[in-house]
Amino acid sequence: MKFKLTATQLTVFSLILFLITNFFIWTSIQTRVSHQKQNLFELEQEKANNTLNQAETRLLALYTITKRKTLFLANLRELDAFNNVPTSFTEQQLVAFLRVHLNYYQAVLLDSSGTELVNARRIEGSVMLESADELQFKGNRNYIKEALRLKKGDVALSLTNIKDGENKIGKRYRPAMRFFTPVFDSERKTELLGLNLDPESWFDIFEDIEFGIVSSQHEIYFGAENILDKKNRTNLDEKDQYGYPLFFSKKINLENNLKWTLYTKPDNIALDAKFEKFRNQAYKTGAALSIGILFFLLVVQILHIKNRNISRLNRSIENRLTERDTLIKEIHHRVKNNLQVVASLLSLQSSFIKDEQIKMLFRYSQYRINSMGIVHEMLYKSDDLNRIDYGEYIRELVNVLIISMKGDKSKIGLVTEVKNIFLNIDTSIPLGLMVNEIITNSLKYGFSDSEEGTITVEMNKLSTFTYELRIGDNGSGIPKDVNFRNTKSLGLKLIHKLALQLRGNIEKDNSLKGTNYIITFQEIEQMS
Repeated sequence: MKFKLTATQLTVFSLILFLITNFFIWTSIQTRVSHQKQNLFELEQEKANNTLNQAETRLLALYTITKRKTLFLANLRELDAFNNVPTSFTEQQLVAFLRVHLNYYQAVLLDSSGTELVNARRIEGSVMLESADELQFKGNRNYIKEALRLKKGDVALSLTNIKDGENKIGKRYRPAMRFFTPVFDSERKTELLGLNLDPESWFDIFEDIEFGIVSSQHEIYFGAENILDKKNRTNLDEKDQYGYPLFFSKKINLENNLKWTLYTKPDNIALDAKFEKFRNQAYKTGAALSIGILFFLLVVQILHIKNRNISRLNRSIENRLTERDTLIKEIHHRVKNNLQVVASLLSLQSSFIKDEQIKMLFRYSQYRINSMGIVHEMLYKSDDLNRIDYGEYIRELVNVLIISMKGDKSKIGLVTEVKNIFLNIDTSIPLGLMVNEIITNSLKYGFSDSEEGTITVEMNKLSTFTYELRIGDNGSGIPKDVNFRNTKSLGLKLIHKLALQLRGNIEKDNSLKGTNYIITFQEIEQMS
């Protein structure tokens, strides 16, 4: 049983299918967009972690180097003190150190109370020593107090408090990092040696890395802003509209001396551009798929309407063809009945005729009418209204003639070899009349009433429209003084006329016993 949808059902089904497919398409696109944002973020996070790890490694290396330099200068001072080298020699060492190491702008030596013994500093590119009357007492400062509590080999690191207004370089204030370590005479702590690091020059090594450093007091010591004497106003925990952080950060601790936060900011513009490009492309793809599905469903709808119209037209045509076939069958049936009526009239009329010869003429006319009637009968009984099975037609026609002329106890047999030959009505009727005349002559002249014999009919197809008919009997044959091409016999004249009508040729086969003909003819093209 075929399942058919009405136009309304197909529309509803198409709408539901469109909504379902669009739901899955756009759900998939949204999932892909979300995953892409996550993937981009994770990739950027991985890059940021590598940047921060690289920065941490370099920063630790710099811290270690400065720590070693501080300890180295302290060891030199201890050695000089052990050898009773005057303090002036230490002054020259610290000045030489600042001239060579440009990352440092101040080197100081203090006694155990926190009073400056030596203060060398760089001002506007020149290194100079503070005079004796300019040396200060700094023992009350926290970083000095912390340094005085250190053990041998320890280094204290402190940051300058910007509010104190220290580290004035020319007319500019800036933050600084101070490294201090104690100087020992045998086991006694006698002095403090300190180096003031200029972060701005020290961090030149980080120029190829995009990151920043913020102290625990939120002072910027290094960053893209390049403002080292300002408080950090940036919220490193800030997130974007999708909930992803705008900064990646990492906290470090330099041997418990200093807590810093390393941070880096992803290229949000490029990141957003990549994400927007992917999202736009995904949305375009989704829109194209939605439009494609809609177009496909519209095409299906249109084809369904066209198919419905074609089916309706086909049903109308089939109904008309059925009506036409019924009408044609009815026509053939009525023609056959009318021919039977004519044959019956002839039979009735012949019953009043005393002359046997004239009565025989009436009977032959009945046979001819009957040969045509059989064609119409076969047509209205057949499913094909254009052609009949000519093998079946010949068997029925010849058997009727044998019974009509020789009786049902006749010993005359029929042998036919006509296979898969189908001819139209325009060819069947003249060919049937021809066969009727030949068989009638065979039964009339070829066999006596008690004589046994055989009538043979063979038909073959020579080409598309050309056929060969071999028909005859094994009776006594036509007398030798009768010329079958030029005779006054109506039957033979009719045979020749019908052969011409079929655009064929008839030949008498004298190689066989009895009367036998070889007829070639062409199927007449049916006009309607």
